[in-house]
This record gives sequence, structure tokens and C-alpha cells, in this order.
Amino acid sequence: MVSSPFASTLVTPDEFHNASGASSSRIIPVAAGRASLRSSYEKQHIPGSVFFDMDMVADTTSPYPQMLPTASHFAACMGQLGIQPDDVLVVYDAFDVGMYSAPRVAWTCRLFGHKSVHVLNNFRLYVEQGYPVADGEMAHLPRVDYPICEPDPKQTISFDDLRQLILQGSGEYQIIDARIPGRFSGVQEEADPSLRSGHMPSAINIPLAAILDTDTKAFLPLDRLKTLFEEAGVQKRSQVILTCNSGVTAAALDLALEEIGFGLHRRLYDGSWMEWTRRADNALVVKD
Repeated sequence: MVSSPFASTLVTPDEFHNASGASSSRIIPVAAGRASLRSSYEKQHIPGSVFFDMDMVADTTSPYPQMLPTASHFAACMGQLGIQPDDVLVVYDAFDVGMYSAPRVAWTCRLFGHKSVHVLNNFRLYVEQGYPVADGEMAHLPRVDYPICEPDPKQTISFDDLRQLILQGSGEYQIIDARIPGRFSGVQEEADPSLRSGHMPSAINIPLAAILDTDTKAFLPLDRLKTLFEEAGVQKRSQVILTCNSGVTAAALDLALEEIGFGLHRRLYDGSWMEWTRRADNALVVKD
């Protein structure tokens, strides 16, 4: 059984540094990002890190970016990185990014069965607090046979199932959208002309920036996060649907809800707005 040295999913730089030299488990720092961030990784990263390329560990046949891979493709990619099932993973974003992709990569790893996955809060603070950094290309770990684990379908929701939920109007769920306010409300047009601005009926907007510190881009303290979600109208119903533009920042909402202890069943809509805006009827795209 995997033993994690960390008490919660979010890990401070101090907790990570102290555990790295003392834990009996192998702790692997995982730098998260798309291929374009590889240069940032090579400029500075936590020593011993592997780079999780979100453009490669994805469904490359999908018309939408960074969609979930198959279980077999995920396992093959993890094996190529040299990650073993009993490794403790601590995922982080590039210094300039602060917090964006790390929650999504951590959520993906857990979805495909990795037991001990955490998110560093965050690399910018880690560097500013003087902890060790390295540069250069990724040091490759020996390749392993990573086990294939099919994900629990109850952790995600498809376009068809979400559309049906909305049309039924049962009210037994809440949709939380992490996109920026202007595009959520429909005031600001999408950069891509093929996308419509607006949001799903009854959705609540809690943008990623709202749950992060303005300067450090780390997650806000838990008491402030709890107040933020309560004031936004998030209720303790049986199901929460998390969405954003392409399924990435929705995972930050998932992590925030986990950390503040809201006992909600959470499902992430992987296609998010990239899919919804192209497939949903006009009546299911709402502007404030």
C-alpha cells in the first residue's frame, strides 16, 4: 500500500522539501504543462523532476485540445517517464505560470489509478523561498511497465449526459465554470470565432483567478476559499459538474472543493466549453 508523507493534496514548498529527504517513499516532482513550456522546464525546475507533456499524454485524435487519453496510452506514457505505481507524485506548474495545469495533471493521474498524487502550492513560492532548483534537460528514469487502470466513469461526464441533465431540469446538480467572467457572461467575445461566448444554463462562475493569490498565483488560504465558494452560491447538493474552456482549470475547482471539505460528488466535464459551444443548441448557451 502506498504511504504518503503528506496529509493533504495541496503541499507547501516547506512540506515538500522536508519530506524529500526524510520519506521512505520515492517522491517524484512532476512538472506539468503543454509542449510549449518545455523550455521553461529546462530553464528551472525542481531537481529530479520529470516533465508531463499534456499534448502527448492526451487523446491526440480529438478535435479538442488536451482531452483525456485512453487508459493504455496513459499507462504507456507513465511507463516511459519511469513513474512507478507506488511513487508519490508532487505536480507543479512553471514559475511564470504559477498555478494552471498542475491540478489537471494530478486529477488525471488519480483518475487512472495512481494512489498518491499531490499539487505543490506552488513552484514560484518554492523558488522564492530558496529551495534547490536545477536546469537543463530532463534526466530520464528507467522505463517501467505501468499498470493499465480503467477510470471510474462517475468522475467525469459526457456532453450527452450533461445535456440530458440540463434538459431534465432536476436541480440535483450545480455547474461551476472556471472561465474568465467576460466570456462566461457573454460580454467578451471568444478569441476563436468558431466559439460562442456565454455559459450553460444555471451555471455559477468561479474563475481560476478568483481562487488564487494575486501575486504568487498559489491557492488562497482554505478559509478564504470556503467563503468564496459559499458566497458564489455553491450548495452541498449531491452532484457538482466542473467545467471551463478545455477541461484544464476545472480541475483546480475540483482541488479547491476537496481541500475545503465540501462533501460533494464532483464530475469533470472534459470537453468543457470547447465542445459545448460547438454542439449545444442555441437555447443551451446563455448570456447574462
